[in-house]
Amino acid sequence: MKRAFETDFAVKAGATLSPLAGVLVIAGVVIGLWGASPIVSALADGMVAPLLSTIIGTAVFMVESMISHALTRRREASVRSRFEQHLAPAVVRRILERPASPKRKSEQREVTALFTDLEGFTAMTHRADPAILVATLDSYFEGMANIIVAHGGTIDKIVGDGLHALFNAPYDLENHPGRAIECAIALRSWAEFFRCRPEVATIGFGRTRIGIETGLAIVGDVGVHAKLDYTAHGDAVNVAARLERANKGLGSSICIGPVAASRWNQFLLRPLGKVTIRGHDDPMAVFEPLEFRCADAAATKLSCHHWSAPTLVSSPDFDRAIQ
Repeated sequence: MKRAFETDFAVKAGATLSPLAGVLVIAGVVIGLWGASPIVSALADGMVAPLLSTIIGTAVFMVESMISHALTRRREASVRSRFEQHLAPAVVRRILERPASPKRKSEQREVTALFTDLEGFTAMTHRADPAILVATLDSYFEGMANIIVAHGGTIDKIVGDGLHALFNAPYDLENHPGRAIECAIALRSWAEFFRCRPEVATIGFGRTRIGIETGLAIVGDVGVHAKLDYTAHGDAVNVAARLERANKGLGSSICIGPVAASRWNQFLLRPLGKVTIRGHDDPMAVFEPLEFRCADAAATKLSCHHWSAPTLVSSPDFDRAIQ
């Protein structure tokens, strides 16, 4: 009974402590059992001597297995901690099922990039109390991140007041342009509700502006093992970032590039005109999702139970240079 208790304690310690501490604790128990073997043998008048080596060998094998299991659990916890704030739960489970390497190999794949930004953020930082501003941003980003993950997106990074997300990375996501656009609509609805909260409105929290585009990109981990950053590089990513900025001149809240727009329901898009993007010779047509007026202003889901019939609103084409 005592040995069973000691072994159970050692296993639990190995699973909860650091790998080195766990190994030392379990090794201590094994050494203790080994040291007690002569006493046990003497008390039993040598009757257990023939079986002693087998018993000890079996105990050592079991302890080694327990150490291995504890290390595996710790590695899984580390991977889960890294990804659970960025990926949908189903994607995290798939990564844990294939833990080939802590650094994900770079690959070229089609992605839909989504960038967000807050209108008037710099001015807000000058008039808001720092503690209140940080607490407000924490709540804002938590709500935005939950919506992105719920739509199957991957949160790449948060920089200042902006958020960058990827769809169709690191794993395949069916209809990722549509999922990103639907996510943007949900983000817009939630952000408008959030900024109307009394405690948020007092600091002049601005509108959320979003840019979206689809295209090929190189995705994977960049950096060293101590600081890995899963990110994407490609023209579509750059375009999405610049389309987010284009909202300011267009007077829109969501600006969708031509490739992403072509993969969604055209009857639910409003043409915004054409913009010239740095690195592209020809102006590109951009669009915005039609706004559905929900009876419940706090709606954060995609479905609206009461909304006015959508009408397509055309606007003349115009050329704007996005620097």
